[in-house]
Amino acid sequence: MFGFKVRVTTTVPRTGSDPSVTGDPRVLHYLRALEKTRPVTCYFGGLQTDIRPDMRRRLTLWMLQVCEEQKCEEEVFPQAVRYLDSYLSRFVIEKVHLQHLGTVCLLLASKMRECVHLSADKLHIYTDGSIPASDILQWEVAVLSRLDWCLASVVPSDFLEPILHALPFVPAFHLNTMRRHVHSYVALAAMDYRFSVFLPSTLTCACVTIAIQRLRLVDAAASPDSVMRFLANLLAADLSTAFRCYEQLGSALGLVLPSCSHDGVSRSEAHSSGISCAPADIQDAESTPV
Repeated sequence: MFGFKVRVTTTVPRTGSDPSVTGDPRVLHYLRALEKTRPVTCYFGGLQTDIRPDMRRRLTLWMLQVCEEQKCEEEVFPQAVRYLDSYLSRFVIEKVHLQHLGTVCLLLASKMRECVHLSADKLHIYTDGSIPASDILQWEVAVLSRLDWCLASVVPSDFLEPILHALPFVPAFHLNTMRRHVHSYVALAAMDYRFSVFLPSTLTCACVTIAIQRLRLVDAAASPDSVMRFLANLLAADLSTAFRCYEQLGSALGLVLPSCSHDGVSRSEAHSSGISCAPADIQDAESTPV
């Protein structure tokens, strides 16, 4: 059902970070205001009676694999899942149409986040030809209409650069490693429906705290509690909810990603032993119950 055999050899332009924007405290304020405009509620066992969590997980794993195969921007996958959850929180859908919805959400997220977006024809190939390009385009209009043409939503990755700019206790030469880990955790959380009800800022608090902890970027005196309190204060997030998200994410990561530090395990050793220190390896979560 979820097939993909497309290879990309062309190089597409990528956007860079603007310090004058990420360093402006008003950015976090605007992101916090925007993330509350379209909350996601748990829809399993309520609105959705034909969709199960394992179906959503298989779909989101396929969506992640498409994004990785196409080398999409890091924000495309969580953005697509955000559209998926927003739709499922409001409208009933049959399971036979679930991949149609996931495919359209990929298309819309790519258009919003990529300089060169995915095409309907390419996504048709990734479905093993089961969804014609014409159907994808028809579904695109229907989904846009039901989402009120409102695609300006916030994902956890949007908070990352402003947070990294404000962190006083992480050396600059560790920031790229931090980015890789946080993007990994954001993607992993997006595949687990339990994290869909958390605000993006709350999930970012948890992801950054766990990345700092796992990479051992601060001394023992700086506990995860102190890091979490700093981030919750920075983002004006509810501290108790942030801690609950942190505990759930830590439990999920303990099942699918062994603990490793950035300098304790080389990339070749990590690959040969199955230990993941990079975003691309979190597909292993497919066969692991969370």
